[in-house]
Formats: sequence, structure tokens, C-alpha cells
Amino acid sequence: MSQHSHNSPRAWREIARDLAREPDGLKRRALMEELNKSSDPTFATCAICNKLCELTSCKIDEQGRPVHENCYTLKLTSAPNHYS
Repeated sequence: MSQHSHNSPRAWREIARDLAREPDGLKRRALMEELNKSSDPTFATCAICNKLCELTSCKIDEQGRPVHENCYTLKLTSAPNHYS
């Protein structure tokens, strides 16, 4: 993980880069929280896969959470069909 000044918040790109390289689950969770609190409002965490999704191209699920279109499609197609 890169070092940064404690006086200024890290840019979301730096946090996302660290997140992509971090194998430790607990550290990844902390990085996700830091990323969600970052000042750049263009990305959010997909509610299905927990990876970053761009807000301008993501979809919103039935609970109002951001999701990747592919993640949502896979979730819908793999869900049991209660109507047949």
C-alpha cells in the first residue's frame, strides 16, 4: 500500500490502485470504505460483486443500490424462477 500524507485525503485513483493490488481481505474492506468516502463521486461499489462501478454507466437494483449491468443480469438469470 502506498504511503500518503495524513493531512490530505488520497485521490480515489490511488485508493482504487491499492485496492486492485491488495490480496488481504481485511485490508481490501478498509480500502473499499476509504474509497467510498473519497471525494470523487463518479464511482460506487457494486452491491453484487463489491467491485467499483462507474456511476454514469451502472444500473440500480430494486433496493436502489448501484450494480454493474452484467452482475445484475447474471443475478436475475441465475435466480430460481418462482413462476414456472
